[in-house]
Amino acid sequence: MTDFVLVAGAWLGAWAWDEVAAQLRAAGHGVHPLTLSGLAEKRDVPAGQQRHVQDIVDEVERLDLRDVVLVGHSYSGIPVGQAAERIGDRLARVVFVDSTVPVDGESFLSG
Repeated sequence: MTDFVLVAGAWLGAWAWDEVAAQLRAAGHGVHPLTLSGLAEKRDVPAGQQRHVQDIVDEVERLDLRDVVLVGHSYSGIPVGQAAERIGDRLARVVFVDSTVPVDGESFLSG
C-alpha cells in the first residue's frame, strides 16, 4: 500500500481528485486529497506560496505518513516540489500532473 497526498491546482479543491482518489482507494492505497489555504472551502484562510508549502508539510506530518507520494496538479507543482525538500525521508516520489516542474532559482512562469 502507498500513501498519496493529492494537491489540486489553483482555483480547485480536494474534490478535484474525487475520481482518482476512488480508484486509488479501490486498489488499496491510502489517499489524502488536500485543499490549499485560500482556495475552495479554505478560501477564507490567509494564503501564499509558503503557506501552501506548509499546508502540504503539515498534512504529511499530521498523518505521520512515510514513503508518501506527493502529487501536484498545475500550480501546486511548485509548493509540492518545495514541500518534497522539507519532508525528506518521508518521501517516496513526487508526481507532477500538467504542471511546471520546479527548478531551484526559477519562477513558475519561467518554467
